[in-house]
Amino acid sequence: MAQSGSASSSLREAHPVWQFFADNPWVAVFAVITVGSLLGMVRFGPVKLGAAGVLFVGLLVGALDKDIAPAVPAGVSALGLALYVYTVGLESGPAFFRELRSQLPVMAGAVVALALTAVVVGYVGHSGFGISGPFLAGGYAGIGTTTPGLAAAQEASADPAQPAVGYAIGYPLAVVITILFVSAIAARRRWVARRDPDSGLPPVLVTRTVQVDHETEWNEVPGVADHRVLASEYRPEGGDVQVARGLDRLRPGDLIVLVGGEDDVRVATERLGSTAPVHLLDNRRTVDYRRVLLTNPALAGHTIAELGLGERYGAAVSRVRRGDVDMLAHDDLVLQLDDRVRVVMPRERITEVSTYLGDTEAKVSEVSAVSLGLGLTLGFLIAIPSVTFGSTTLALGTGAGPLVMGMILGWRRRTGPLVWTLPTRANLTLRQIGLLLFLAVVGLTSGYSFRQNAFSLFGLKLVAVLVIGAVVSYTLMVLIAKALGQSRERTMGLLSGYVGNPAITAYANSRVSDSRVNNGYSTLFALAILVKIVCIQLIVGL
Repeated sequence: MAQSGSASSSLREAHPVWQFFADNPWVAVFAVITVGSLLGMVRFGPVKLGAAGVLFVGLLVGALDKDIAPAVPAGVSALGLALYVYTVGLESGPAFFRELRSQLPVMAGAVVALALTAVVVGYVGHSGFGISGPFLAGGYAGIGTTTPGLAAAQEASADPAQPAVGYAIGYPLAVVITILFVSAIAARRRWVARRDPDSGLPPVLVTRTVQVDHETEWNEVPGVADHRVLASEYRPEGGDVQVARGLDRLRPGDLIVLVGGEDDVRVATERLGSTAPVHLLDNRRTVDYRRVLLTNPALAGHTIAELGLGERYGAAVSRVRRGDVDMLAHDDLVLQLDDRVRVVMPRERITEVSTYLGDTEAKVSEVSAVSLGLGLTLGFLIAIPSVTFGSTTLALGTGAGPLVMGMILGWRRRTGPLVWTLPTRANLTLRQIGLLLFLAVVGLTSGYSFRQNAFSLFGLKLVAVLVIGAVVSYTLMVLIAKALGQSRERTMGLLSGYVGNPAITAYANSRVSDSRVNNGYSTLFALAILVKIVCIQLIVGL
């Protein structure tokens, strides 16, 4: 035993220092996550790499020694990917199905653009430069910045390292080129939007007390009927402050608190009268307001009207804060766990309302193991069936199965006692963990192949193909959006969702302040991932 230990020690000393990562793969995985996350925080011009920093650090470490890739634990990347796409599906599913009818022409146009891009990348790369399908499929996933697409390419390829090389080359090209496109769109002040004329939901909500100067029917006030303006508190002339419920006719001398976007509130104020010299919200003796955290699972997936706050407690909801977004409340708005609900209520009912809604910080990050486990099980099950066309096999796989199931369950929100949606913070946490694990493992297992292929004449050929593909792809999407009468702001969001990179969305939001940017992103994000996965499997068949 002593001689065996001595021989082993001698063998280890003969290897370079980086052999340590091959001997201790878990150290390598989390070291890559740590350093890659730090790299992701560094700003390169207008954007940061974000989670993609983990991929590039993983490629660097994996390139140090060919023994690192075989040592990385198997199955970790699949688990990480499944967590990522499932949580993405839960969040994006409601927006996808909500926008399906109104945005169907845009969605169809995006499908056509992605298919044509796949044809361009496949034909130019394979016929023009002699590049094999797995490299091109990974590159196609890269210019689409779709992590599930990379996983689909790896599953369909004999050598999983080849798609990762293409992805690592295509990803930074996509970010840079898309930013140039977004900048060009933002610079266009004259942009005809015949089918997208309004400004969308307001990015910022304001509250204003208005004095009524002439008799007006409440439902006739601009913005009330289409849920762009609501009232939270009301004081009839000579009366006491009360929760604004069941408003009918407003008379001169009444005071009313309006909530909505700046422009909408201004128009409503002009219709009613003028800004009051006092603000009703400053008087909290009889009516109070506060944000209450929705943590009661029995209420998740129900609309505001179904809460019955008015009938139970004489209260009303004026705003809902979900993540970093404030939304104007209306009866049909469906609530999720972890929403912060701003409730206007009689002061003596505060404790009752808070208890009813939950308002327990400890439950913010709780995850139902039953719904999460069942949802992922169903996602993996629908990922199994496959269809073969010649030499190409199509399947949802682990990159799309959990995504599709997450979208469906997120849209359904709940089934009986099972709440499918996750608290926002828990969703984001699981998503980040899954993505980081997947990217770290992909980088480590593909680094050596990247070192051999990327910095060569072959790598330059692949760059040329991907630049052509990216320019063609993004140009097609912009032209389709413009031809369909979409606004400049929504087009920026559609392009961001089409590419599928949050950094692009953040950059677009920094250029214009309009909710249509985020709405456009939500419209195409999940759909684009699914279409890219299908196209990627076809490209691998080359």
